Amino acid sequence: MREFEDPLLRDLSEYERWKGELGLLRTFWAGRETRLAFLGLEEGRGLQGVLRVLKVPFFERKRWGEKGKERGEIQDIFLQPLEVEGLKALLAGAEEILAQEGISGFGISEWKVPYWETIERLGFSPYARSVLIAWDMDNEIPIPKEGNPDVEVRLASPEMKKALRHIQESSWGFFIPPDFKRQDVLLAFLGDRPVGSAYLNRFTHHIDFGVHVAREFQRKRMGTAILREALQLCRERGARRMFVTRVLRAITKINENDRIALRFYLDCGGNILREYRGFRRKKRPRPLEIPPLYESTNLRIYRAEG
Repeated sequence: MREFEDPLLRDLSEYERWKGELGLLRTFWAGRETRLAFLGLEEGRGLQGVLRVLKVPFFERKRWGEKGKERGEIQDIFLQPLEVEGLKALLAGAEEILAQEGISGFGISEWKVPYWETIERLGFSPYARSVLIAWDMDNEIPIPKEGNPDVEVRLASPEMKKALRHIQESSWGFFIPPDFKRQDVLLAFLGDRPVGSAYLNRFTHHIDFGVHVAREFQRKRMGTAILREALQLCRERGARRMFVTRVLRAITKINENDRIALRFYLDCGGNILREYRGFRRKKRPRPLEIPPLYESTNLRIYRAEG
């Protein structure tokens, strides 16, 4: 069905394996999901809509103000035509499935812009925002953004965790250890000194948790050198794309740290593939005013083909 085509969801099993590996990120839209159902809505003899009903660990309990170890999650909604009643029927079916699992609370993660307003019309409000950035394999790091020629990027070993900890704590204030079974851990050296790092997932070709450079070495093209090495590894493995995710710290504005990170990835040849918004039921006196990415940060939007 051409109206349901999507560049990432070409094969359901492959897509769900990819999403399952992204669960390492523990974000609102990628977090160790278990599919409960692939739900369809029929009209006459045709399929009008589909969505996936998931069960996920409840990482955002404090943000929601609710208790529980797990919550429901709705993703990959496709409706043709897009209308409130069709979406309402699909969500009612999803709620029944979740109720059978003893789950009452659920969120909706959606990246297709026309769906956002329809979801809000059904009483859901945005609570989280994230950006998925992609590089096609013919992408190059643009001149003059090429990496620092004095930087050497090597594969790290488990014995180098102390250096990785220092870099991440200097870059963003805390440390997430790598999974050496799943990730190629790239470590950038300036002379003998480790200055930057990235975890490239072998299964998803995703840079898990982003590129990090020790604070005193930032803005010296260290991160660009790491990105170039990661892109080359993806090419050697026959990947179609390389990815990185940025979860934004605020809904109604782009703060300076997020703006700098997004500009870095885009200036290095990446393109915005999707902006995910997380929705949950919450009554507000008026809809939130969320500035578009391209207005807030002068970012370009990439439309992936095939």
